[in-house]
Amino acid sequence: MTMGNRAFTVIELLIMIGVMSAILVIALPMYAMRAKRPDRAQAKAQLYVIKDAEERHKLHYGSYTADITRLANWKSILGRYQFRIRTADSTQFVAQADGDLNNDKIYDDDTWTIDQSGTLKKVR
Repeated sequence: MTMGNRAFTVIELLIMIGVMSAILVIALPMYAMRAKRPDRAQAKAQLYVIKDAEERHKLHYGSYTADITRLANWKSILGRYQFRIRTADSTQFVAQADGDLNNDKIYDDDTWTIDQSGTLKKVR
């Protein structure tokens, strides 16, 4: 009783494993980059909300504030970004969002800033 050609050879299995590995090596980084886009968009939107809150604070008190907790109608959304006011005085401010996109609990993977004119910049 013979089996004929019903089974895969070891070479065929190794080639299949190699092809699947190559596909994973290419596909996983692309998926990881796309998975970070919603977090970045949320961080940018939050920076615009901070800018608007800073403008309201300046209208009410005459200057921008460096204390992010004093901003009315702004609450930090829990996520992969931490927000802070880097500098503030009577004429200008810079707010910053620091991202932890690789989940290492160190917020240094992605940094965005916004100033009083609404200029959004990617710092890192």
